Amino acid sequence: MAIFIKVLTKIDIERTLSLPDSCLQASPQSQRSHGGEKLQVKDDVGILWNFHCTIRSGVFPKLDIVSGWIQFVRFKQLNTGDAIVLYKDDDTLTGPHYKIEVLKGHGDDYSSFAQMYIKSCYAS
Repeated sequence: MAIFIKVLTKIDIERTLSLPDSCLQASPQSQRSHGGEKLQVKDDVGILWNFHCTIRSGVFPKLDIVSGWIQFVRFKQLNTGDAIVLYKDDDTLTGPHYKIEVLKGHGDDYSSFAQMYIKSCYAS
C-alpha cells in the first residue's frame, strides 16, 4: 500500500526529505530511539537502503530523513520534478516491509503525474 507520494523539490534533492505525519504513524514504534528512527527501504532492484530519520516536533510533527537520503538521490540520479512513492507491506510473521519507487521526469506538472500514477496502480 502506498503511504507517501511526492514530486521532489530542490530542497529534497540537495538536503533532506521530509515525510508527512502519516509516515510517522505508519512507522514501527520499535525502531524509534532518542537519536531518531531507522528506516530500511528496498528499492525497485532490491537494494536495501538504510535511512536515519529524526522526528521534528511541533504542531505538525514530521519525519526528516537526515542520513542515507543524499546517497540515494545521487545513486538514482534524481532531479527536481522526479517523484518517489513509499510503500508499506505488512507481514504477520516478519513485520512491516518498506519499498521505494522512483518515477523519473515529471517536472512541475503535478496533475499529469497524478493521472499517470493512478493509471499505473490500476494496471498492476
